[in-house]
Amino acid sequence: MADLPMSVAVCFVEAINAADLKAMRGLMTDNHTFTDALGNSFSGADEMIAGWRHFLHTYPDYRIRIDHGFADASWAALYGRAEGKWRVGDRVLSGHWSVASAWLAEIEAGRVRKWRVYCDTGWVEPPGTPPASER
Repeated sequence: MADLPMSVAVCFVEAINAADLKAMRGLMTDNHTFTDALGNSFSGADEMIAGWRHFLHTYPDYRIRIDHGFADASWAALYGRAEGKWRVGDRVLSGHWSVASAWLAEIEAGRVRKWRVYCDTGWVEPPGTPPASER
């Protein structure tokens, strides 16, 4: 039974890595909830597709690399790295970021009901960006 949750979670990662919003939407339940590394939650699959569109634009070449994972009847836990680049205005910076990450997916009826990411968020701002308190 754990094969299905892992298979769905891996397909979701593949869709993310391909920036395939249509495939991502097809793998989400209508009431899909995404929770970011800061604990902020966003619900609704269509709203999340808009969020992913913005995220993938802001962080070009975003990729998830899975090194390990395990699953049970309705959950899959994935461990690896997230990586990408930064876009500042219309320019994609030459550097890239990479951070150890984990993802927890709740699978319902063969689709992702909940997707939660765990990672350090220090990569969010490009190098040399002044702290928010100084902007």
